[in-house]
Amino acid sequence: MTTPARPILGERVSIPLGELDLPLCVGSGQVFRWQPVQDGAWLGIAGGRMLVVHPSGVRWQLCAPDGHPPLPTFQHLFRLEVDLKQVQAQLVRRHPLWAEWVAGLPGLRLMRWLDAEECLFSFLCTPANNIPRITRMIERLCEHYGEPIAEWGGRIWRAFPSAAVLAKLPVEALQALGFGYRARLLTAAARALLERGQGWLMSLRQLPYEEAKHALCQLPGVGMKIADCVLLFGLDNPLAVPIDTHLWQAVQAWLLPHLRGKSLTARTYREVVDWFHSTFGELSGWAHQYLFTAHLFDGTHPDAIGVQ
Repeated sequence: MTTPARPILGERVSIPLGELDLPLCVGSGQVFRWQPVQDGAWLGIAGGRMLVVHPSGVRWQLCAPDGHPPLPTFQHLFRLEVDLKQVQAQLVRRHPLWAEWVAGLPGLRLMRWLDAEECLFSFLCTPANNIPRITRMIERLCEHYGEPIAEWGGRIWRAFPSAAVLAKLPVEALQALGFGYRARLLTAAARALLERGQGWLMSLRQLPYEEAKHALCQLPGVGMKIADCVLLFGLDNPLAVPIDTHLWQAVQAWLLPHLRGKSLTARTYREVVDWFHSTFGELSGWAHQYLFTAHLFDGTHPDAIGVQ
């Protein structure tokens, strides 16, 4: 199947030095459909949109092979409306340890998905997994069941399949793509989402943090960590603090030593979230991302996103 040829729209955008490190952002466990292509460019797919970004100096070139204007998508994904320097200063002001991580991770931004549904199903692939393997699983899923977006670089690029498509897939078909036990969770969650009706997931944006999290945890396969990932990256809730293996180890080693030797349980999870809320407030999600990324790239741990 081919997709109709569309004009490739291009725009330039000014990115001051230190305001955005694209490889760091897309490689820090926030998204899974970005990859380097030729000549230093990066290709990303999100919510049925496709971007090719050439990050060069302070004038970046954006291209959209799908025919949509690329700048609004780019601005949305990387939260370019946010003053990064101000966020970084606030993090350091609220806890001095963040000074080292802010200095060591210049240009790290909290990302924002275009589609909360895609965010949910993607993070359902993360338990007991690592970033490269998650990326490959999602690409295989899109290649087999996603709608075509655009032709670029000699191949057809496809969107993430919808809940309606996932709900009808045989479990065996997903297992054949390497999803293992996650295959049943993915199809069950898709059916549960459809049963709740169109707009239910986005309606959680209007609920208080704890209520929205509780509602998400009623979906098959969704525990506290995945719920927090969906809230933070997909539903714009700044109070969400996803706690996986990396964050738990970082908190034990660097922040709350009294938790060393303890397991991550519902109670200790709540204790860590409360600590972030009392320390960082509305910047809890940003603070989480700096701590998570610092531990992910500190050179002594595998890049696993870990078990809930």
